[in-house]
Amino acid sequence: MGDVYERLIERWSLEEDGDPLHPGVVFGDDSRTILEIGCGRGDLAVSYAVTHPRHALMAIDVHTRGIANILAGVETHELANVRVIEGDAQVFVRRLPSCSIDEIWVFFPDPWPKVRHRNRRLLRHDLIATLTEPLKVGGVLRLATDIADYARTAADAVASSGRFSDPTLGRPDWRIETVFERRGVREGRDAIDLAWTRVEGP
Repeated sequence: MGDVYERLIERWSLEEDGDPLHPGVVFGDDSRTILEIGCGRGDLAVSYAVTHPRHALMAIDVHTRGIANILAGVETHELANVRVIEGDAQVFVRRLPSCSIDEIWVFFPDPWPKVRHRNRRLLRHDLIATLTEPLKVGGVLRLATDIADYARTAADAVASSGRFSDPTLGRPDWRIETVFERRGVREGRDAIDLAWTRVEGP
C-alpha cells in the first residue's frame, strides 16, 4: 500500500484485539459513537463522517481496500472523527465495554446464500448477543440488505435475544447508495432497511 497508507494506518487505526477500549477515551469526548461492521469500499463511512463532524465513527472490515479508501478520505477531508480497524468484528467488539456505543451498522453484509454456509452469517442467533453487547440501552442496531432471506433470519436472531424492540422499516436519509447496493439494483433486488432499538441491559 505504500508509505502513505502506513502513515495513516498508524495514526488512525485501532488494534483488533487488546485491552478494553472505551470510545470516550479514543475520541477524547462523549460524542455519539457508531460502529460500522463491514465498511465495504468505505464510501458511507467517509460521507457520514464529513456530514456529521460531531459524531464519532469506528469502521471495521477484514479487507484492506475499504480501510485504505477510508484513510484516503480522512486525509482528503481532514477528518478527526474516524477510526478504522482491519480485522474481525467478533474479536474487536469484545474490547468495547458494555453499553458504550450508540449505533451499530451492518450494511450489505455477505449473505452467504447457500444453506450450508448460513452459520457464517454475521447476524445469527449464536452471535447476536456478543455483537450487540457494546450497544447502549436506547441505542440502535441497523441492517441494510437486498437479500430478503437474510433480513428474515436476522430479524429472527435479533428478536430471540430479547434485548430489542420490534424493527422499524425505512432508509435513513444519510445512508448513501453503495457499490454493493447498486449491483443489487442492476440485478433486480431492492434494499431492505431495518432498525432495532435496544430496550434491555446486559
